[in-house]
Amino acid sequence: MKKWVLFSTILVMLFSLVACSGAGNSSSNQTDSVKELVIATGADPTSLDPRKTWSGPGYSINSHIFEPLVFRKIVDGKVTIEGVLAEKYENVDDLTWKFTLKDGVKFHNDTPLTAESAKFTLETIMSPDFNTPMKTWTNDIAEITTEGDLTLIIKTKTPTRGLLSSLTQIPIVEPGAVKELGDQYNVKPVGTGPYKIVEYKANNSVKLERFEDYWGEPGVSDKIEFRIMPENAVRLAALQRGDVHVAENISADKIETVKKDENLEIFITETLRVNMMVANFKNKWMAEQKFREAISLAIDRQSLVANILGGNTIPASSVSPPGTIGFNEDLNVFPYDPDKAKELLKEVGYDGSAIKMGAPTGRYAMDRQIGEAVAGMLQEVGIHVELETLEFSSYVPKMDEGAYDFYYIGLADLTINPNTHWDGFYHSANAEGGYSNPEVDALMEKAIQTIDDAEVTGIYKQIQEILYKDLPTFPLYYEPHMVGVRKGVKGFEPRLDEYVIVRDAYFEE
Repeated sequence: MKKWVLFSTILVMLFSLVACSGAGNSSSNQTDSVKELVIATGADPTSLDPRKTWSGPGYSINSHIFEPLVFRKIVDGKVTIEGVLAEKYENVDDLTWKFTLKDGVKFHNDTPLTAESAKFTLETIMSPDFNTPMKTWTNDIAEITTEGDLTLIIKTKTPTRGLLSSLTQIPIVEPGAVKELGDQYNVKPVGTGPYKIVEYKANNSVKLERFEDYWGEPGVSDKIEFRIMPENAVRLAALQRGDVHVAENISADKIETVKKDENLEIFITETLRVNMMVANFKNKWMAEQKFREAISLAIDRQSLVANILGGNTIPASSVSPPGTIGFNEDLNVFPYDPDKAKELLKEVGYDGSAIKMGAPTGRYAMDRQIGEAVAGMLQEVGIHVELETLEFSSYVPKMDEGAYDFYYIGLADLTINPNTHWDGFYHSANAEGGYSNPEVDALMEKAIQTIDDAEVTGIYKQIQEILYKDLPTFPLYYEPHMVGVRKGVKGFEPRLDEYVIVRDAYFEE
């Protein structure tokens, strides 16, 4: 554990070097011959409208096209927020935030950024008629108004911790383009970022080019292309051939292959993501506490980490990742005891009914293999599992519609504030799996109104203890981000939030 913490500290320092803002430093080594950077990513973004994007690849791509009002920065292990499109911001009173936007910022269609742009973005996300998981970031907003062209006022329902952190996840869209393009905005988005869209082919590629009228430091490469390659072997082969310059999610069993290749480098970084299984309480067995306990006891988390992930991470002991506010370091890794699991299955009278299980392919490190291993572990204790693995763009809709009794997902605490991380799984009003515990609801509602970090830490630790026992989800391990890079790539740094931001990177033969 000490080694992991030391490594985390080093990575936090690296994380601070690259930000999603216009303030990033471009390389002084750019030459006329540096034209294009190609990145292989494991999953389709499904939409380039940032009001709908809910996946790591989508965040990475959109971070080049769009910008938020504010973005997080981590220095010496401490999280701070800095302005991006907001020139300044202030907490006027317990319920009111005032944002003054930068003057002279233009969208890619030459429309000026105004406070109305930000108001429109937030209000469409909040609208009951707009279907998006992004609502979790706006749940605490009561009212949005503007004062002139560049002043935005946000009022919250209660004193709200984490509002700024939530706003880091909401890039600003151009209202006129949204209305004019309709559904086409999903593939032809208009933002304020250093790159603009050239072409998006679903499940194939996203091509960007530098926006020459960008308000801040320009992007270094003339063009950036993200190629969607769900298969691990395909991404690695493309990297080895030089067809791509950066490849996400190198499989653990190929790490040594990359290390031995004189043309490649490997970055293995800790992340803010907990990879877990989620129980759907609509299934009568999943709704049984002892059945869930049996499932947890059947899963050998240490084996998953050692044998499938090559020891490149650690097993999970909580629904939160280390480094977040209130992380409960007193919880142990969930125990593995298949004999006890079998006893509990007998106690609840499990009749061998099929448990429909889902897992994605290509989105996370070794995700298909993890899904297959977990299914095998459950079958070994006598649980009848029907496993389906799909590419992420096909998997998410089935997951969202409740097609699975038990499914695999990675949940990232990108805001470092557990309420937003937990809301869609543990608060009864929004829990995707149908979990409901009034005590957890009350504690989460208390936490969101508790501004003091020291005070809220105790509340968050208490919630983690309850979830550890209730098992609405089954934390497996903390996702390692394993990225392969051609040695000619300059200016690339890994990030704790898994964003692959290459606005300051370029390739040089």
